[in-house]
This record gives sequence, C-alpha cells and structure tokens, in this order.
Amino acid sequence: MADTVRTYTYCQPHLHQRKGMTMAKHRGFNADRFLDKFQRFEQLLRDFVRLWEGRVDLEPATLDVPAMKRWLVEGTGQAKDELVEALYQVYDLCTARGHEDLIAAIAEEPSYAPDPDGRLPVECLALKVRTEREDVFFLAYDRYSLWRAERFSIYKGFAPRPIRDLRAAARSFQEKLAAVFKDHKHSDRVLLRWYEEGSYVNFIVYHEKRTRATLVFRGSKGRLKVEPHIYRPARQDFISYNAETGQVEIEAGYESEEAKLRRCFAEACLGEAEFFEHPEAAQRLWLGVLAEPYFEPVCPEAVRASLVELQFALAQSHGPVFTVRSKDVLRTLELNGLRRKLVPELITRAAFKITFPDDRRGKRVEISGPNKVKFNRTTHAEEVFALLADWGILVDEQVAVESCAVSSEPVPVADHPAGGNGRFSHLAASGTGTLRRPR
Repeated sequence: MADTVRTYTYCQPHLHQRKGMTMAKHRGFNADRFLDKFQRFEQLLRDFVRLWEGRVDLEPATLDVPAMKRWLVEGTGQAKDELVEALYQVYDLCTARGHEDLIAAIAEEPSYAPDPDGRLPVECLALKVRTEREDVFFLAYDRYSLWRAERFSIYKGFAPRPIRDLRAAARSFQEKLAAVFKDHKHSDRVLLRWYEEGSYVNFIVYHEKRTRATLVFRGSKGRLKVEPHIYRPARQDFISYNAETGQVEIEAGYESEEAKLRRCFAEACLGEAEFFEHPEAAQRLWLGVLAEPYFEPVCPEAVRASLVELQFALAQSHGPVFTVRSKDVLRTLELNGLRRKLVPELITRAAFKITFPDDRRGKRVEISGPNKVKFNRTTHAEEVFALLADWGILVDEQVAVESCAVSSEPVPVADHPAGGNGRFSHLAASGTGTLRRPR
C-alpha cells in the first residue's frame, strides 16, 4: 500500500447565512457543563482568550470560570461571535470520535506534545490545541466533519487524473465557488478547508450566513448556568476525490448546488469543467444485479454482509411497489416466491449490513438511484466500495445503467463488467455465483 500523506490548509473569510436555508445538525452546546471542566485549568482559558485580546471586554490575566460564564451572557466586543464560535468548535470535538481525531492529528506532529502525560480531559486538550496549533486542531475538526457526512453522490471522470498543484488548485476552487455563490445566493462568503489522506483529497466547503449566538444567563450567584441557542455554520458540503480512480464523492444540500460544486471542482482542480459531465459519469451503481437468481453478497474471511432492505416494483398492472425489511431479504424473498419476480430495472433502493472484525454492530450501506450511496465513512470506506464493485453494484464507467438490459446468456462473476476489479477480486476469481451481463 502506498505511504499515506496528509496535508492541511485553512482559508478564513467570515460566513453568512441566507434566510430560510436549512441549518446543519449539531449537538446542543451545554456551556455551563463545558466550562466546569476548566476548574483547575483556568490558565488554558486565559491563553485561549488572549487570541482575541483587545477585541473582547475580557481581562485574560484574572479570568476564571465564573467570569467566563458571565461574559458569555453579558460580554461585548467586536470579536465575541468569533470567540464563541471557536468554543463551539472545541465542544464539537468533545466526543469519543472527536477525541480520536484529535489524538490522531496530534500524532502526525511528532514535535508537538500538548498533553505528554495524557491527563487532560478532552475539553481541555481540544482548547489547548485550538490555542497553540490551529492547523492541528482544524485537521482533526475537518476529519470529524467529514466523518459525519453520510449521503454522497458518486461520479467518475473520463480517466484517473491527479491534482497537480493542490494548494493553487484549492485557492482557485474557493475563488470559483465564491463567484458562483455570489451569483446564486448573493453572497461570496466561502470558507474552504482541505486535507490529503492516501489517494484521497478531501474538501470541506462552508458557506451561507451563520445564526447569531444567543446565550441566556440562569441560576443563582453560587451556581451560574448558561443556556445557549445554537450558533453554527449553516451549511457544510463535502467533496472527496480519489486521484487513483478518478472518482469523486459529493455531499451537498441541493442538487443544483451539487452540480455547481462538481463543475467548479473539476475546472479548478482537474483543468476541465466537463470532466464529470459525460453521460456515463453518474451511472455508477447498478442495483439490477440483485435480481440475478444466484446473487449473494460474498465477502472475504471475517467479513459478513446481508441484504437487509429492498424496495422494488413488480411488472404488473397497477404498478405495485414493495419494501421488504429482513435480516436476510434474499431468503425472505425466496420464501415468499418473490425473488424470481424481481426485474432489474424496477429495483429502486437497497440496504446492506456489513460487519467487519473490528465493528460488531455492523455498517449499514444504503444505495439508491444510479449514483447515491449513504453510509458512515468513519472506517472501512474503501473496503465498502471494493465490496460493492465485486458484487457488481459499483460498475465501471462504460456500463450505463439507463441503457442496461438483461441478456439471456449467464456469465461468470469474474467476467462481469463490474466484478473482479476491486480489493476483493479473489471473490470473482473463485467463480462464486452467476451474473447476467448488462449491455
């Protein structure tokens, strides 16, 4: 496997939100409980507040936890919203997953050891890293943000193509997005962050306005409490590009914005706005293979998979549509005489449960349409795509789903246009099962 290289950059214009847009989902911020973690660690709060010294009405030298709580309610200053937002970002990483991402980002900087003894609570560690090494903090934050993204559209370009000058391409990408959003949303406020991980380049795009932080002071003098209304980036979009395969995965709030992100990315980073616009680019998933009488989601040793949900119509009058949920949908269909009635073109949605050795709960992978996939990408993302390829669901670019028809001649799995190309190509080589070739 190639060595993993990770690079990080950060661009920082302010963001704004257009009225009526859907807010991103985030955890509620319990400011009172969060700040209580800094009892005995007040110096970390003081160092953090010094980043905005002179722009907020706080005196870092004498700051303590009760004073910080009062300031959140009563304080002023031109940088108050910026400071409060930074607190929210720190709080976002105060989960088990966020802590893992933070530790991983720190580990990539051998010369930086913010907590050599491992004694700081995650709240204190995250605030310390945000104060001392903004680049390390936002690498962890971006990974955590990308982990929470689940619904992606997949496109494949004409051929694999590297991004030659990534820093220059990222700047150009942000400029193009700003120009497009100014025309589309009457705002050119865009924040773009990116990092590399193996063959992937991941971009996180923040845009739209933000809501204003409103925190309400409650409780007695002896027990100060802050009850906040959430202050968050209104929108985050994600682009993940694999230079070895030429495949891009995009999560955006609206299809029109997805198209703009896709074209801006292709023009700025790959030098060709039409790179993902050819007719087969979006024909990435073929659920028709599930109609094959011998289809089984075969896996390598220690990995298990089963089809747990299937939505399909039958070729009958009145157009009946069924959604079947079961621990083993294929077996359920057989028991009820429905499997032989499946028509490839009439299968609209499927969900698999894939269990890896280090993930006992299993990963749910939902597939719909020719290029929509949803699953938790925290772990095993590449393995999931490799399995989908070996099962014949993730297809090569020359297979256009809309023009597929079922031939009468069965062919071995290894000869299927989507089989035998992934990480688990030995499944196809084993000849397990029989598929019918789309054409």
